[in-house]
Amino acid sequence: MKLLDRDILELKEDLVAHRRWLHSCPEIGFEVYRTRDYILNELDRLGFYEVKLMAGTGIKAVMRGRLGERTLAFRADMDGLAIEEKTGLEFASKEKGFMHACGHDGHMAILLGLAQWLSQNKDKIDDNIVLIFQPDEEREGGALPMIEEGLLDDPKVDAIFGLHILPDIPQGKVGIKAGPLMAQTCEINIELMGKSAHGAMPYKGVDTIVAAAHFINSLQSIITRTIDSSENVVFSIGRICGGDTRNILAERVTMECTVRTFKDELYQDIKGRVLDLLSGMEKSHGIKSSYHEGVYYPPVINHEGWTKKIIDILPKEQYMEAKPLMIAEDFSNYQKMVPGVFMFLGSGNEAKGYIHPLHSNLFNFDEEILMHGVQLFKDIITKV
Repeated sequence: MKLLDRDILELKEDLVAHRRWLHSCPEIGFEVYRTRDYILNELDRLGFYEVKLMAGTGIKAVMRGRLGERTLAFRADMDGLAIEEKTGLEFASKEKGFMHACGHDGHMAILLGLAQWLSQNKDKIDDNIVLIFQPDEEREGGALPMIEEGLLDDPKVDAIFGLHILPDIPQGKVGIKAGPLMAQTCEINIELMGKSAHGAMPYKGVDTIVAAAHFINSLQSIITRTIDSSENVVFSIGRICGGDTRNILAERVTMECTVRTFKDELYQDIKGRVLDLLSGMEKSHGIKSSYHEGVYYPPVINHEGWTKKIIDILPKEQYMEAKPLMIAEDFSNYQKMVPGVFMFLGSGNEAKGYIHPLHSNLFNFDEEILMHGVQLFKDIITKV
């Protein structure tokens, strides 16, 4: 069975051009102004007249179908990363200290390729199609602000689809599974407040370094002794700061943490236990504490019915059952509102040297996969 239709093969030159321009001009967060303008110009050229800016730099483009009985949405993320590129590509980043190291340049190119195919076939499409270009996936998350501005209304979206280029999966494969695919994540800042004193007279102070050590040790017991061992849970402390000098007790310690699970209710359970631990430490160590939640993404949970439909249309040689990953994606916020399916587009190719992980300053991929991404979205529209 052929993997690529002729009309998709004909998009290759434009797909590569889009990807290379976008790759050379990475921007981060919501500050993706040149990226936004490039996409707007392309959509205008392709005859998308129902285009709306959302969350400042996000874009919603609608093409109304012949029947309009069903509305399908497709999403690409727009932002790059604060990483200095080391690929040596002729189209490498022109912005010092910034790089598209997570494949978002490819995701946008694929969605622009889908827009081009839609414009060439608009008289044959029954469904309403919504194209979503979303900023700030890497930091606080641009999905929620766009949803709050009515992204999924007018037309009301019935299902949403997204993909991510992934070097962990061989090139040519599509990784997909129903149910949990990517973890919930929450960024947490924990602060312990005590009382400074000279190191020679520690009894006059409240040592937050000792309290932090107790907290870290006790935290491991929460994960290993109170949570079912069959559950996937990660509680990581990535940064800890405290104290000013070697001979003074630290008055304050801050810990920057992340929690990842595949169940919101499990996170709430862990949060409650950590708060209980901190409360107990306030009594036993004489400290005060604070627990502050920052960026929060729900888990990516693929809709069973829509996932099965996609698996059924995938060529056998292309289908690969994905393994749940502890990384996170704010695509999950769309799935809280409408049925959705997130997929992995394999880019791993050892023979060509495409082996570097996401967020590596050497990350790159074979641009042939862009056509496979457009084909996948086309097949969802025409066959599902």
